[in-house]
Amino acid sequence: MTNDALSSGPTVTVGDIVSERTLAVEAVVMPAGGLERPVAWVHATEQLDPRPHLRRNEIVCTLGSALVRERSARSFVEALVSAGVAGLALGLGEVHLSPPAELLSECEANGLPLLVLPHGVPFLAVNDAILRHRSRLEVEARRQETELLSQLMTAARTGQGEAAMLDAVCAEFGGSIDVVGRSSAPVWIGDGVGPSTAFLDQLGSVLELVRLEREREASEAFSQTGQLVALVGEGLAHPAALLPELERCGVTSAAFRVSLWPMGSEGPLVDRWPNSLVGVVPEGVVLLAAAEDPEQFRELGLVCGYSAVVRIDEMRRALSEARSALRLARSRGGIAGPDALVSLEALLEQQPADRLIPFIEQLVAPLVAADARGRGDLVRTLTVFLENDRQLQATAAELFVHVNTVRQRFARIKELVDRDPLSPDECTDLRIALWAAERRSVIRRRLTKPLG
Repeated sequence: MTNDALSSGPTVTVGDIVSERTLAVEAVVMPAGGLERPVAWVHATEQLDPRPHLRRNEIVCTLGSALVRERSARSFVEALVSAGVAGLALGLGEVHLSPPAELLSECEANGLPLLVLPHGVPFLAVNDAILRHRSRLEVEARRQETELLSQLMTAARTGQGEAAMLDAVCAEFGGSIDVVGRSSAPVWIGDGVGPSTAFLDQLGSVLELVRLEREREASEAFSQTGQLVALVGEGLAHPAALLPELERCGVTSAAFRVSLWPMGSEGPLVDRWPNSLVGVVPEGVVLLAAAEDPEQFRELGLVCGYSAVVRIDEMRRALSEARSALRLARSRGGIAGPDALVSLEALLEQQPADRLIPFIEQLVAPLVAADARGRGDLVRTLTVFLENDRQLQATAAELFVHVNTVRQRFARIKELVDRDPLSPDECTDLRIALWAAERRSVIRRRLTKPLG
């Protein structure tokens, strides 16, 4: 088997060997494109079939001691061509004074470059010449890479983006770059040697600096926009102050939506709605976007609260609406808009938990304690009453008791908590208390539920 790998580093060609004055090489057979063939290394042999010991793109040096019989040159050349060597160098003087006619014929027929070395030129001199050329090429390649890196650093300081920098590298080396990740060096894709590993490592560092700078600039922009939006929301700045930013993003000030999202969602929002205004406010991330179907907000899979379609002069109200909707969305999951805010339950879900504790302690706890003492199933009766839209007869039927029993239990409730379930206003107090108690119970079950 042959080894297809070229040695690492800049590529030396057959033409470099032919042009090396210290060797005085003569190219007696040179097919089209032969001078551009890459040379990996040198292999000296006197075997008629040296294929087991050859690698592709090697220069094979021989004195030709195996090329003295008829048809031996054919076998030898066919073996070299099969191994994919770069060319053949024949040393004159010891065995042959000139290239055998059969060898010339076979090299021409098979397109194999044939070089002749004058007597007294050792094969190691060819090896040394390859090393010298490779060293010069490496020095030049490193110089070019250093110059290119300097240009890239200048480009980074002047604000050029990652794409432009990668295009410059690809144009220099004639291939392409695959940026596999922020923690990994870029990967070169292309024919030939391409840039060195050290260059790719340094390129990765430059690109990371560019990304960090862009992220810093974006973060500052989000923060500045958020500060302005917050000032408008607090009434400390006129909504018209947002007009230049809205115009820059292409958002019409006559019809847009305000939405609030969780902290850290700036990137996904900008990617999904590039023609929008995004800012960071204390409550989260605010998005001012065109007045499209709000169902599109579900696409990101994040909780979101959004306002109705508003004009710029309604900005303050829209912010308050989006803020309330976000609190509701966090409680329920998903997204919430202005239509979800117009209910007692929605209003309660927006309240801090400690604000509802007095309702639980003053209006529910006494009923629970009475039930524990076997005094009338009061909480159950009140719950069924509310579920049946405050209908006494329906409540009694569901509880399998007489309607007067329900009235007696309500009298007991009034005695305990000073609230009459048959009074619309006082029943609302009881409804809020039961809702708050159930909500607290649900939250506790979530917090104590064992991990599965």
